[in-house]
Amino acid sequence: MGDNFDSNGGEQNIAQGDHSIGKQVNNHGPVISTTGNQAPAVNAQGNVAITYGVPFEKYEQVRDECERLKVEYGIKDAAFVSFFKILEQESIPCAEWGAKLPEIAFRHKELLLRFESVTSDDPQVQALKEQAGQAIDNGDYDRADALLDQIDERHNNAIHQLHKLQAETTARLEKEQLGKAENLASRARLQRLQYRYEKSAQYYQEAAAALPEGRKTERANCLGAAGEDIWRIARYAEALSLFEQSLSLFREIGERKQEATLLNNISQIYDAQGDYGKALDYLEQSLPICREVGDKEGEGRALNNIATLAYAKGDYPKALKYLEQSLLLCRAMRYKEGEGGILSNIGMIHKQQGDAPAALDCYKQALTIAREIKDKDGESTYLNNIGQVYMAQKNYDAALEYSEQSLAIRQQIGDRRGEGTTLNNIAAIYKAKGDYAAALKQYEQALAIAKEIGEKEGEATYSGNIGLLYIKQGKLAKAEQYFSRAVELMEQLEHPKLKECRKVLAAVRAMMRGQR
Repeated sequence: MGDNFDSNGGEQNIAQGDHSIGKQVNNHGPVISTTGNQAPAVNAQGNVAITYGVPFEKYEQVRDECERLKVEYGIKDAAFVSFFKILEQESIPCAEWGAKLPEIAFRHKELLLRFESVTSDDPQVQALKEQAGQAIDNGDYDRADALLDQIDERHNNAIHQLHKLQAETTARLEKEQLGKAENLASRARLQRLQYRYEKSAQYYQEAAAALPEGRKTERANCLGAAGEDIWRIARYAEALSLFEQSLSLFREIGERKQEATLLNNISQIYDAQGDYGKALDYLEQSLPICREVGDKEGEGRALNNIATLAYAKGDYPKALKYLEQSLLLCRAMRYKEGEGGILSNIGMIHKQQGDAPAALDCYKQALTIAREIKDKDGESTYLNNIGQVYMAQKNYDAALEYSEQSLAIRQQIGDRRGEGTTLNNIAAIYKAKGDYAAALKQYEQALAIAKEIGEKEGEATYSGNIGLLYIKQGKLAKAEQYFSRAVELMEQLEHPKLKECRKVLAAVRAMMRGQR
């Protein structure tokens, strides 16, 4: 491109044809040249020509570098005007221009290549990017910046709309997840209502999985409920895993009351498996938390369960002490289900101490409460316990009547552990009546259940009872087999009747030697 002339100055004459330049008058300072391959020009006032916006003598120092950059990067003349403007504005000494120009040229080219490589799905953004690229190519950085600002604004609007849509989608998703989880929990409660504990536990676990990520309280509640239902059908390992998951979540969110409840529930699994040491450890963690948070119901439950452990070890005075504390709490809170359970446990202690009328009174109070509140689990327990009192009084017909009512309910609700206990008690009634065949059948059913659910205490008890029955029938080899297993299990459990069982086993072995 040729020299630029100021058309607003004085007189000028531009010849036609060979484009010769006539006389010219310039009243506005130096003439600016945009080419880099011309000699210095001097105008009528004696001013030195400007090249790329800088005095020619400065440009002359980097002429070769500029020519090289033009070839290497394909930079337009207009862009060099911007390059030199940058150097001047930033007051970079002329001596450094040779080093700075390659940097600027490289960044200029890099920016252009970036514009070419990155496209947009938005046609308006793409058009603006192309215009900005052209502006950069021409060194019009201010226009490029203005175009980029427009692109930025369009992106901001798009992002705002997408965030709004995302928030609406997230809210809708969470609502649907909560709805699904609640529906699954309702299905679980429907199954629980029908005593289908395995199915209800499955639905509770599905509900926990369906909940949105942040719903830790609801997830912990669902897992805990699933654990309770699995515990009811004596699948202790699965129940323990569910309780531990629930406990971890409640601890994470600082739900102390629920933490105490889960500690209590875990203790009951260890109790059922005969690990009284671990059971007591969890109860002793639960009790102070209940007192700390003012959970009277939980405190009463922990006291009752500690008493149950004391009873299992034969420490009846200690058990009665804790039960009486628990009973006062339940009555103060009008907690009927808890009151029934504690009355039943007090009845057990009276029975163990030989006070049948006091035991029967406690059990019948508990039975009345269970029927009033429609507590099937409690009802089956108290019917069984009443049957045991009548058994102790040798009223075998009444004992069998109550025990069979208990068995029917336990089979209905899927209470495998309770079913085994009641079968064992019915067997004892038949044994007392002299019907050994019927007794053995009931014992064997109870033993099979204990083995199936991993209830070591029950297995020890039923094995010992079968051994005693074989002794009565004079079948010592059979008796020795079952008593050996009973002793083995009782040693693992530190059972209170271990010494008694060892003596019987020793006597059986002595009789067997005498027969030889």
